[in-house]
Amino acid sequence: MTRNRALTIKNWIKTMGFQLAKSHMLDHRTKKIKYYALGNFGVYEETTPAKTTTGKKLKFISWTPWGDDFEVNSVTDLSKAYQNFIMYNPN
Repeated sequence: MTRNRALTIKNWIKTMGFQLAKSHMLDHRTKKIKYYALGNFGVYEETTPAKTTTGKKLKFISWTPWGDDFEVNSVTDLSKAYQNFIMYNPN
């Protein structure tokens, strides 16, 4: 994922009011996971080292309490997932 696309997703998460729920390291402290939640809907950001000029590989994955999860590639994907979640779970 490009840096600009990752920044727009992060800005959308912040603007919508998601809260950082948890953060931890995996794979011998090389992979960092940050969980953001808004009610029962959530997104996690996975950062791994990569052999590129930026030095990081970012991936965002959306999740819901009933086990739906998928990789998010744009703000549009994340917005649609959130809207679908609201339709099925209006509380």
